[in-house]
Amino acid sequence: MGSASTKRGKPAAGKAAVKPTAKAGGKPTGGGDDPRRSDRSKRLLDLVMMLMRSRLPVAYREIREQFVAYQTANVEAGLRAFERDKAELLELGVPIRYISAEEDDSLEDGGYVIDLRRMRQPEVHLTPDEVSALVLAASMARSMPGGAYPQIVDLALRKLAFDVPDSPDTPTAFLQQSGAQVLVHVPAAKLRATAQLDETFATFEAATRLRKRVSFTYHNAGSGMTSRRELDPYALVHREGAWLAIGMCQLRKDLRSFRIDRMRDVAMAPKPKSPDFERPAGLDIRAYANRSPWTFDVEPAEDVELRFGPAAADAAAEDFGPHAVRTASGDAAVVAFPCGNLDFAVHKVLAAKGAIVVARGDRLRARLAAEVASVAALYS
Repeated sequence: MGSASTKRGKPAAGKAAVKPTAKAGGKPTGGGDDPRRSDRSKRLLDLVMMLMRSRLPVAYREIREQFVAYQTANVEAGLRAFERDKAELLELGVPIRYISAEEDDSLEDGGYVIDLRRMRQPEVHLTPDEVSALVLAASMARSMPGGAYPQIVDLALRKLAFDVPDSPDTPTAFLQQSGAQVLVHVPAAKLRATAQLDETFATFEAATRLRKRVSFTYHNAGSGMTSRRELDPYALVHREGAWLAIGMCQLRKDLRSFRIDRMRDVAMAPKPKSPDFERPAGLDIRAYANRSPWTFDVEPAEDVELRFGPAAADAAAEDFGPHAVRTASGDAAVVAFPCGNLDFAVHKVLAAKGAIVVARGDRLRARLAAEVASVAALYS
């Protein structure tokens, strides 16, 4: 056991404690009225800097003195806020650990440290192209619905900024957000960000990461029907201006995609630390997300035959699935295939303005006639 002279407060030579300073630990100068203190990202960064600057474990009571967010009337509430921050830093890869007085007999009390041996990584040298790619990725993250990604990307770029030269075209400049320079702009309006959409996206982001089942009410724009669904979400994909949750539909017992802006009453299953499912090995989400709408199995399939004129040659070249049969008839391309997405077929036929003709498919013809009659009634 160490002598009393080596306890905290009287450190031995060469092991002097560094008292957390306002710069490192963010002491609430002026009574904690600094508005930046309310910014969680900055608080997390200040907490990291405080622990990195201290050569000895820092007790929670010392940490609490430095951060207004932990100085709650209910001490337990402040401790829970600190635990949440600590958990997020651990998730981001910051190796915070608690050292008890029993582990280090030079301490009177246990405290928190950052394991610098695990923290140290090879020096990062970013090329201008890599910096540009990071800034682009950060801009996309900031444009996402929800509130989690902007904070996470802020922290990630701050960590990278430790090793990036402080020049105007680096993430450091991007984070300063002086307003004088816009490196990348992603128009948020096109992503239809609303409060409800934000909440839905955040729920699916967490469920995808934690592998939790999500239940929701879904509105099918094609049929106008609503149904209650349960989904094991494998991924979130942005396609043609909309976010899709892709996963195993418990109703259909098959892989399905759902637009999150057509969902309501979204709820994630309880117990977030207990995964509800495993992602199938070898599943290619990118290939699934990029598949042709002609191959969607939205309803019972009907065997159809479409004749594509020269003006619809591009549509004729699309993917109609593995069972499609292609032939030629004069200057027209003829495609016969089982169609399980009649609403999409109706949309394509009408949009082609006569360049696509339905040669076979009674249900498709009836669906087209009903659509045309509906539009005619609207304008007659």
